[in-house]
Amino acid sequence: MVHIFLKNLIKKWKAGVIVPLSLGLFVLLIAAIWPDMREAADIFAVILESPVYQAMLGDIGFINITLWPGAHQMYMNIMLEYYMIGVAIFIPTKIITEEINKKTLDVMLSYPIPRWRFLLEKFGVYLFYSLLIPLFLMLFTFLSTEYLQYNYAHLNVEFDYLVLTYSMIGIWMQFFSLGAIALFCSVLILDPRKALGVSAATIFGMYLLFRIGGMTESVEIVKYFSVFNYMTFGAIMSSGTFPVGDFFVLLGVGLAALVGALLIFQRRELKY
Repeated sequence: MVHIFLKNLIKKWKAGVIVPLSLGLFVLLIAAIWPDMREAADIFAVILESPVYQAMLGDIGFINITLWPGAHQMYMNIMLEYYMIGVAIFIPTKIITEEINKKTLDVMLSYPIPRWRFLLEKFGVYLFYSLLIPLFLMLFTFLSTEYLQYNYAHLNVEFDYLVLTYSMIGIWMQFFSLGAIALFCSVLILDPRKALGVSAATIFGMYLLFRIGGMTESVEIVKYFSVFNYMTFGAIMSSGTFPVGDFFVLLGVGLAALVGALLIFQRRELKY
């Protein structure tokens, strides 16, 4: 019943595991250097208070890196965005354009299922492996916290896993929305090179809007047109609450882009 999904799930497992595993190992690296880094907290505090770095971090306030959650938040907030941009641009965009490049799309569409279901099942593989990213991050954050508590008990290391869960839901919702937008761009254009360029321009453009909007109040409104502005990892970790409104914004944008991609792919005449 989900032959396409299972086939591609197995086919892409190496790439699907490498990204979340590398992020998880990065958390361990942060935990390993944090005890020494906290001794230089005064130097980092000056850096974090600079307008440029505050623009990079977004609207999350001052981060206390003398505490383990603060150090975790500072590094992961930046790394996650870079991973998210790369993954969301290249993987969903290539779902169909890769078949066109390999000249295998006709064979793929010969399966006795509607076109939209073929596309949905392949997109489901992206959603599955993007879900591994927050799951691996939670696992390695737990392992890192246990390591610090065991080896540095005098530092009173603690971590709020409920808030971490909220932020992980936000990460996956951003992957969903950005991936659906990239998929929509690729299905709309179909040409492999042009589709990649349009997807990259759209997603990176949203990232720039988010960053520019966070630099000054005079242009703050532009960040609300960016998916990156909603359910951000740093904002959730700082506030400690689940942003219900942001959740529905990402859900609405993602579903609209996904449904649009499915309808276009189902109805359009394929010429490539």
